[in-house]
Amino acid sequence: MDNQEGNIFVTLWKEKRIVSIAFFIAFSQFQYGFDSAVVSGFQGMAGFLAVFRYVDPKSPNGYNISTKVQTLIQSLMNLGGLISCIFIFGFGSMMGRRLGLWIASALSIISLSIQIGSHTTAALYVGRVLLGMSNGFYSTYSGTYMGEIAPAYLRGSIVGMVIFQASWGSLMGILVDNYTQTDLSRLSYQLPLAIMFIVPIVLGIGLIFLPDTPRYYVSRGQSVKAARAIRRLRGIKDEEQIRNLVATMEAAWFAETRIDEGARLKDLFLGTDLRRTIISASCGIAQTATGLVFLSGFAVYFYIQAQIGSPFIWVMVAISIGLTANLGAFPAARYIDRRTLLITCSVINAALMLAIGTVYTVSHVGSPSAGKVLVGLSITVTWVWGIGQIGLAQAMDFVFAWLCSYCTPYFINPESLNWGPKYCYIWAGSNFILAVWVFFVFPETRGRSLEQLDELFENKVPTWKFSKYVTEFKPDATELGAGSGVEKGEMVTAEEVESKQ
Repeated sequence: MDNQEGNIFVTLWKEKRIVSIAFFIAFSQFQYGFDSAVVSGFQGMAGFLAVFRYVDPKSPNGYNISTKVQTLIQSLMNLGGLISCIFIFGFGSMMGRRLGLWIASALSIISLSIQIGSHTTAALYVGRVLLGMSNGFYSTYSGTYMGEIAPAYLRGSIVGMVIFQASWGSLMGILVDNYTQTDLSRLSYQLPLAIMFIVPIVLGIGLIFLPDTPRYYVSRGQSVKAARAIRRLRGIKDEEQIRNLVATMEAAWFAETRIDEGARLKDLFLGTDLRRTIISASCGIAQTATGLVFLSGFAVYFYIQAQIGSPFIWVMVAISIGLTANLGAFPAARYIDRRTLLITCSVINAALMLAIGTVYTVSHVGSPSAGKVLVGLSITVTWVWGIGQIGLAQAMDFVFAWLCSYCTPYFINPESLNWGPKYCYIWAGSNFILAVWVFFVFPETRGRSLEQLDELFENKVPTWKFSKYVTEFKPDATELGAGSGVEKGEMVTAEEVESKQ
């Protein structure tokens, strides 16, 4: 095994500057996690329900939330994310990564101000849409920034920081909710929302002191700035090494530009690009298919309806345990094939979701033992997901997250179908389908540079041969870290692939 792969701590220390910068950029996802948790808590919080609710003597806290309000406060945020992705599709190429993050910060401040001051559901809905747009910009540009500054051998672990920050934000959000839930005034939900101002303010100021990504500068024909960015971001002092890195990026950019000349939207669905489109769109759907949008967005309400007692405490326990899995995701993404992780975790999640639905179906309502089993199973789902399942395509992710957020209340709310935990039967099926999809469609990308992936798709390499295919493109060793990224054992060449097609 390559020395750079042998000790992750040595590697992280060697690249401590870029790891620290990536951790700071990933802080943008703290907002998404924090908001998901606090809004989930609002649905069981008397102070919030006193403004946006109806009286329900049958509910444990005396209030309930209508299906319509419950649907919109979650789904409108996803709709805002979709709007931002559409905007980025049309105009994103003209903006730097830092500018995209600054726009996200501005939208965040505006949206939080509206939600804190709102007395009506209409104002609340506007704030939710704007916050969703902020999350869309944060998700797109933070992921792009980290992916473009990271060497290939660390890219999986560094981009995985997004999930850690989101989970950390969720834990902090439900912790704050737990201590404000006893306040029956509007402060019970205004204070958690106000805490979120930390994210846009800290990021907005911190970005002043960071350059844009070297790849962005290369795309604008600014090679000098690209070299300067490499020095600042990675701390490399060897000028020849810097020139080689810039030259590699320029060669890849020029090749991509030639390919993109005359490109049209319909080209996404033609030739070798169709395969990439299918994979990207499917990966965007995959994150929602795990059922985590349901568990994270409606956890408190879900536990209240299951009558397990102390829902805020149990959600904190679930998120804390899930956070340990997020920490495990960093070495997992570095040493274990993506396909193996995705298939294994999807099958386990399918079994767990099926078990949740079965336990609730066969047990008596309010059964203490059944409640403990439901909590244990749902916690295990979050732990397994944290290790292996991370979405890739933001737009499709927001579309299906919106669909999930919109439909979920109709399944679990007593006003509608009142399925409760039986809703997990649907997620058991979606996780099983996800495992099958990964097996047949999702290629192995671990250890590959972006330029190598371009070559693999252009050469129509079959899914099961990605890991052993020897590419003609040989990046600088400092870019890949661990070499070409080819697995040990049998190697497949372009000639062999072409002869079998």
